[in-house]
Amino acid sequence: MRSRSLLGTVIVALVPGVACSKAGLTPIATTEQIMETTVEPVASKVFDAAAWENGVQVGGPKTDEDWKMVEANALMLAETGNLLLMGSRMKDQTGWVTRTQAMMDAANAAAKAAAAKNTDAVFNAGTKIYQACTGCHLQYINPATVKPHADDN
Repeated sequence: MRSRSLLGTVIVALVPGVACSKAGLTPIATTEQIMETTVEPVASKVFDAAAWENGVQVGGPKTDEDWKMVEANALMLAETGNLLLMGSRMKDQTGWVTRTQAMMDAANAAAKAAAAKNTDAVFNAGTKIYQACTGCHLQYINPATVKPHADDN
């Protein structure tokens, strides 16, 4: 009985240390790098899962594996929100946090919709993702500093 008590004491003593390890995280990539290499590609995969032209769905997931990839990309988009809220990447405590959380919530909704293989719900969540991203871009990106993409010419 005494060994169980000692084991419980050791576990309780170690658990607070695990929670504190988060404080040592240091941002490495820039916000722009995260946007270009993670946010944009995974958001595009979510948008592509529920695209229509002239009222007709084009593309989109067809197999169970396709739906799993849509779900995985939506979850990665939600997870990326944590990176955007880390350290010096967080622009402020108000709009940046609110808009990032909105993106994360919408991405989580898209993941749930993909798990349910619900194209309409993926579309609705994708609309909310787009709105969160657009609102953030309007507030935080100075158009004079944006470099055009090579394919924009």
